Amino acid sequence: MRLLKKYITTLSLLAGIYSPLSANEAFIPSGNEKLAVEYALSSGDAKELDADFFKFTDKPLAKINFFLNDPHHNVQNVYVEQVGATSLSQLSFSSLVNDKIILPLLNKDPRIGGFSPFNLVIYRKKEGMKTVITHITPEAALDILQISDEDVKKEYIEMFKPLDKAIEEKYADAKKSYTKVHGYAKKSMMNFEIPFTEIEDIDEFFDDFQEKFESAFEKKGYIIAGFYNMKYSLNSEKDLLPSYNNFVVWSLCHIPFSYTIFDGKKPLPQAAIFAPCSMYAYVKKGENKIVVGMPTLQAWAAALGITDKEKLAKIEQLDREMPATIHELGGVDVANKNPLDK
Repeated sequence: MRLLKKYITTLSLLAGIYSPLSANEAFIPSGNEKLAVEYALSSGDAKELDADFFKFTDKPLAKINFFLNDPHHNVQNVYVEQVGATSLSQLSFSSLVNDKIILPLLNKDPRIGGFSPFNLVIYRKKEGMKTVITHITPEAALDILQISDEDVKKEYIEMFKPLDKAIEEKYADAKKSYTKVHGYAKKSMMNFEIPFTEIEDIDEFFDDFQEKFESAFEKKGYIIAGFYNMKYSLNSEKDLLPSYNNFVVWSLCHIPFSYTIFDGKKPLPQAAIFAPCSMYAYVKKGENKIVVGMPTLQAWAAALGITDKEKLAKIEQLDREMPATIHELGGVDVANKNPLDK
């Protein structure tokens, strides 16, 4: 009975998220209907395809300013080790960041960190053995982040064009298609502020916060699958974020959650376009608060049209646990709006 009640609660929570936001909301999603672009590769040796793709995501993409950050290859092997089974022949995450475009955009709307880095996925189900390369469309990412600034939107959308061109040139025989957007969640972002009193050494204070943050999530079974320091980017010699004291992005992973969504029963490996979750944190100069933000897991469910009860239960679990962890660190919930707007 308690389990049934939990499912009813979950479904009630998500029941209204498959339609556009109500008219009284401040943000209205665009008319974009494309959640992700997919490239289905022609048949070939699976191991050779994978090895060639991994090479492609490194130096060739760096030439067009997409830098590989904390790649995770063959995640299906982790499922075999920890769960004992997998329905996938391949699932790999290549987190990419384009500092040349992203760093200036953070000065206009820091929420762009919710999909920076973003994930270029390769997956293949054992059934059918079709290899697919996919990533979220910039339009869908902007709608989930609820960014409305036209300049930010234009530059972010343009950023993806060289990437898609490179993929299409590399895999000229691939069949291109799109994953459909099923809807947008009413609460597509989780946003927090962690106030602090004035301190002498902000870098030392933020380093201490990073340790507490990572420890708090790791104790609850999360993995810090990646980390990117926007303020001190390895790909840029100049400080392109002079108005920030600190700006970092963590890639958070939760193996039981990812297995339930991407693999297991009714696998949805295409949902890996959202993973690992990018949670950003920053301190602006002159402010005594750490700002934290990340897309909700409800956003995944709405965009993908997930209705499976087991998957929805896991989504509800993480959408409770992650904010609770930030609250334990002193965070308070705030509205999802551009923090730079006055």
